[in-house]
Amino acid sequence: MKTNNVQEVFAWENSTSAELYIAEDIYYKNSELFLTNFPDIKKRVEESLSFDAKSLKYSVSKTNTIDINLKRISAGSLNKTLKNNFKSIPEAKFEVEYRDGYFYDSNKTGGFDFALYDEKHNLINFRNYCLGMRSIHEGDVIWQSEIEKRHDWNSLASLYNLPNLNRIGIDIPAPKTSPTIIGEFQFGNWALAYYDLFKVLHLDNRTDLDLLIYITATGDLEKSLSSNIVSYSKMNKTIQKYNSVLKVPIWLIGIDIKNVK
Repeated sequence: MKTNNVQEVFAWENSTSAELYIAEDIYYKNSELFLTNFPDIKKRVEESLSFDAKSLKYSVSKTNTIDINLKRISAGSLNKTLKNNFKSIPEAKFEVEYRDGYFYDSNKTGGFDFALYDEKHNLINFRNYCLGMRSIHEGDVIWQSEIEKRHDWNSLASLYNLPNLNRIGIDIPAPKTSPTIIGEFQFGNWALAYYDLFKVLHLDNRTDLDLLIYITATGDLEKSLSSNIVSYSKMNKTIQKYNSVLKVPIWLIGIDIKNVK
């Protein structure tokens, strides 16, 4: 967004809040049907994307045109604000990676920004990886190490009597009772869109994915971020272009801002 008004520049740089909201969205590969069957998931995601954001960082940058300034919002602050708000979803995990049949939240960049999955199913898969029919070398050590540093896994292991030492060398059945959903907040360089889709394709070949939620910017929010970023309109065209390759149901969401104060 551009301005040459000194008062507008001052007001923007000293802004303390803005309303985030879903401006547009679209459903691919029967994702709308999936969300109809899981309305609570749809409602919680929508609520987590519609709120008064207090932690965004505002700035103004000069253009090549004299006396014209660009109103900017830090993509990093936007990402952090959204992730903090998504913590209102109790089951959500963040910076999630997939390894050898199970998900784990690593707290490192490079994984998926957030995920929802069946935690019992996931933990039993990890137990089978460590101690099941095709158990790895020193699986008991790896099991104990991961359980000790993950409070949620430790609690679930106690609840479901894991690792169940009486069945060492035998896989414990782990039927999935809730869907596997991965999500991305993407406001970075346009090249990252292809990287994200490659990650999804790779993961879909290794496990049963039920939904990808892809969240990016549109409208005034898009204009206030850096140029040549992943945007709702660009991502929509890309998904349409590679629709025959992408098998995962996708809920593409474009968020915007209003009432910046």
